[in-house]
Amino acid sequence: MNLQCTLDLGRPYKSGSQIARVLSEDWCGRELYCAACKSDRLLTSRVNTPAVDFVCPACGQPFQLKSIKTWNQKKIPDAAYNSMLRAIRSDSVPNLLVLHYSADWMVKNLLLVPSVFFSETVIEKRPPLSSKAQRAGWVGCNILLDRIPQDGKIAVVTDGSPVGEQHVRGSSLVYENWQRCLLP
Repeated sequence: MNLQCTLDLGRPYKSGSQIARVLSEDWCGRELYCAACKSDRLLTSRVNTPAVDFVCPACGQPFQLKSIKTWNQKKIPDAAYNSMLRAIRSDSVPNLLVLHYSADWMVKNLLLVPSVFFSETVIEKRPPLSSKAQRAGWVGCNILLDRIPQDGKIAVVTDGSPVGEQHVRGSSLVYENWQRCLLP
C-alpha cells in the first residue's frame, strides 16, 4: 500500500479543504479495498451522492470518507445533524473511513468504523451556525469516536504503517459480526 497522496492533483485548488478532499479521495480510490468482502478495490460513488464517497463493486457496501489533518481519537466533524439521525434511524449509515494525513500528504492513520456501530449515542449536535454565516441556522454534528466500542474501530493504517488486509478483514471478531449483519 502506497501511503503517499498524489500532490499534482491538488494544484488547481486554493482551498485547503478542497485539496484535502481531492487528494484523499484519489488515494482511497487507488489504494483501498473492501473490508466487508474480498474485493480489492472500492469505486468512487456518483458525484453528489449524499454521504457516500465509495461503494464496493462486489458487495455494494457504501463508505463515507472523512479526512483530517489533526488526528483526534475522540470526535470528528460530520454533516447535518438531522440527516445523520435519519440515516441512523433508517439503518442507512455508510461505513466510515477516517483518514488522517500529514503536512506532506502521507496517510498517517486510517480508521474504519462499520455502519453497524452507529447509534444516536455516538452523534453530538453542534450549535447552529450564526446569523452571519452563509448557511445561517444550519446544524451540524460530530461523530463521537470515543463512544464507539473499541471492536468497532478497525485500524487500516496506524502511525504510517498499513495493517495487513487479513487482519482488517478477518482476524477481528468485528468482521464476523459485520458479516452476520449483512446477511438477508
